[in-house]
Amino acid sequence: MFVACGKKEAPQLTAKPIPAPAAVAEIKKAVGSKTARMMELLRAAYDSEGGDDYLLVDLPDVEQRDVSGSYRLEPVAMHELPDGRVALVANAQLADEHGEAMSAHATPGLLNAYVMHREAGRWEIDSRQENIASLGSFGQFGTVDWVSLGNGKPGFTVQHGGTWQGQTISYLSVFDLTERTMHDLTQGLPLFATDEGICGENRSCTSVEGKWTFEKREGAGYDDLVLRFTGHEESRAEDAAASAPRVRKELRGMARYKFDGQHYVLIEGENIVPEV
Repeated sequence: MFVACGKKEAPQLTAKPIPAPAAVAEIKKAVGSKTARMMELLRAAYDSEGGDDYLLVDLPDVEQRDVSGSYRLEPVAMHELPDGRVALVANAQLADEHGEAMSAHATPGLLNAYVMHREAGRWEIDSRQENIASLGSFGQFGTVDWVSLGNGKPGFTVQHGGTWQGQTISYLSVFDLTERTMHDLTQGLPLFATDEGICGENRSCTSVEGKWTFEKREGAGYDDLVLRFTGHEESRAEDAAASAPRVRKELRGMARYKFDGQHYVLIEGENIVPEV
């Protein structure tokens, strides 16, 4: 993921195998089947019009909860919980009069989450969390991973961020599916950052990436969230010529966060991801 800012030799090109048409067709079929299953769940939550991969629904504003609008709602991920229920995460974007998403570079995706169970051949809604967080850019948030936050506490993480003027940053948010009113338990922890897009003739360039995991804490209801960082900084002296090579310094770090009842708070180490 990291690209040094100094001069590099051109990488050797190697031929990549091209998937056979049958394999491509199977991949498309699998993706389509998963989307269809998620849309079945979404339609159980809303009796609304839409298409094969979205619904047009009225949802509350992410900040002004008494104000509603028309949104294009698309399923993102689903997961069967240990108790047999199913969780669904969906992304919402404001929709225009034609049902198209109204999103730009700086527009975040809006997070929606549901927990359902099957009863008498129908999906019943146990939890409906609408427009609970603004994450990401271009109207989309990023990767969803299903996790256990502690004993009997299923949840999920979302990695989200964007690139602005050559600088890229991504954050980690955590949500507890057992909460009555879900909220971002981390408020977006910096997870990755690089300014390689604007490195050019700059004096210094930095890239840092974090890997996250949950680790048990004796006697605690919630596991600790631990981030371990690797990266590098390349810099030259302030009085050095622009053509002078940069000196590379490897970066390492760790940050441990404990749940305090509302959010994960730093109790050990340091988050070394630079803000951009």
